[in-house]
Amino acid sequence: MTVTSAVDAAEARIEATEALVSAGRTLFTRKGYRQTDFAELAEEAGLDLAQARELLPDKAAVLGALIERTVKVAGLLRPAVAEGVDEDLPARLARIYLALWEPGEEEESPLVELYRIALSDAEASRVLRGRTAEALNAMVDHELPGEDAEIRTALFGAQLSGVALVRHLIGVRAVSALDVETLIAAIAPGLRRTLLGVEGIEGTEGAA
Repeated sequence: MTVTSAVDAAEARIEATEALVSAGRTLFTRKGYRQTDFAELAEEAGLDLAQARELLPDKAAVLGALIERTVKVAGLLRPAVAEGVDEDLPARLARIYLALWEPGEEEESPLVELYRIALSDAEASRVLRGRTAEALNAMVDHELPGEDAEIRTALFGAQLSGVALVRHLIGVRAVSALDVETLIAAIAPGLRRTLLGVEGIEGTEGAA
């Protein structure tokens, strides 16, 4: 295979993968995750079944790829962690994460759309939780002190997701009516206790 043909083949593979992921967004939103089978995804993407499975083996992989392309959580969180592990870190992370949920001028947040897909099926929920946890763990837990850093990071992610769900999908008025900064100020003490530990971290005055 020549260099040119290898490049062409790689580009064709990327285009086919993107078509399959786009098919996932269309069909998961229209029909629901559970009601969509992999053959339908392949057909929507204009691929035969064998070719589609070579790119992404099942619909869980399609959803995972859709999550990664829609919300690049790890890249967005990296600047907050780069500023250092201090008592402001939980609020910085919360500010970035909650901003992902806020609607645009003309449409709802892509993250709201993804959670609607995920909440319709247990497997889809598992995929979304796993990708979110991986992003948080990759960015945070290896920077935190203590042997229980992974557990604290997971609980921190659960707290943030819970707040976002209550605000945007369940629509509890007392939470939905708050502006983001007021909301972060209200939840920051609990987030600090979870992520940094009750005693805070070395070099700080202790978690609130």
